[in-house]
Amino acid sequence: MKKTIGILMILTGFSLFLYPACSGRPEESREAQSVEKGTQGKVILTADAAKTAGIKTEIAKLRAFYPAVKASGTVALNQKKYVKVTPRVPGRIEKVCAFEGDHVRAGQDLFWLWSPDVMAVQAEYLQILARAPSAGKSATSDDEKLHESLLGSTETRLRLMGFGAADLASLRTNRLALPVLVIRAPISGTIVEAEAAVGAAAEIGTCLCAIADLTSLWVQVNIFEVDLASIAVGAKAELTVAAYPGEIFQGTLTLVGSLMDEATRTVKSRVEAANAAGKLKPGMFGEVRIIAKDPVTMLSVPEQAVRTIAGKTVVFLPGTGGTFERRDVRKGRTVEGFIEVLEGLKEGDRVVTDGSFDVKAEMLKGTLEGEK
Repeated sequence: MKKTIGILMILTGFSLFLYPACSGRPEESREAQSVEKGTQGKVILTADAAKTAGIKTEIAKLRAFYPAVKASGTVALNQKKYVKVTPRVPGRIEKVCAFEGDHVRAGQDLFWLWSPDVMAVQAEYLQILARAPSAGKSATSDDEKLHESLLGSTETRLRLMGFGAADLASLRTNRLALPVLVIRAPISGTIVEAEAAVGAAAEIGTCLCAIADLTSLWVQVNIFEVDLASIAVGAKAELTVAAYPGEIFQGTLTLVGSLMDEATRTVKSRVEAANAAGKLKPGMFGEVRIIAKDPVTMLSVPEQAVRTIAGKTVVFLPGTGGTFERRDVRKGRTVEGFIEVLEGLKEGDRVVTDGSFDVKAEMLKGTLEGEK
């Protein structure tokens, strides 16, 4: 029994001896302290180490920027340059002169429509022409005034049906009814929809085709609530799409919506983009940068000067004798490769730019903490 108790006492003492080495806690504590001490204060780099790191510095100063708001967008038709072609009278399609995808100019023939209503009004017009007062009567007679009034009202009816000036001139000169009503393109553009076919009946308001001027398109964008103060109608915008990497399409912010989407906290807005080359297609997705109209002045440093250590944003200030001091800062916006510094630096402070990662690495040497 005594022998057993003695063995247990020996094993207990041995386990207590091994515990500090196996637990790792004291070692972790010492490492954490080492990190804390090593990441505050100063670090020294030899001349050779500084040369190898390519240390460069720059002064923190007030710079004027035109900040940009980024948003995703969808290319869409410009509704100001989009029309649906519809007949003003019922009839039957006798000829289709242009098809989907065709480029048309304003005034170009699109459809020939036979309409009994148009034929009836033409016949009435020709009858009025045939009943013109005789040449012997005075030009100021009541008969001539009535005749001109009837002609004028009938011409107005024909114009409302779709007659153009050339059609009326032909009717008046030749005194022959035109067999069809020519429906012409109201604007220049591309036929993006086409529904009509020869022989099809066309009612008033039926869409025969749709024409869009694709040289100018809309980009529908959703602006986040936090960015609304940075933009205004008239601001320049830049659009990039996956189909043409590296190419920038210029545009202008033409609308900032009046309603907030409560689910996404965004406001629907619109950019109008030039598309003279026809590269942009309605339905494309793109990234939009809306550039502020007025410059913003802010204390800033180059982006590569700012690092993160243990969750804190820091910069390094060069000193004498190869020393570099860590300085905690609070950063703001990132604009054109520069970071706004809200706290921690003053104008004129010199910070490390190129080689700042090497300074950070030296400061964290021998530890596993620190993230780029």
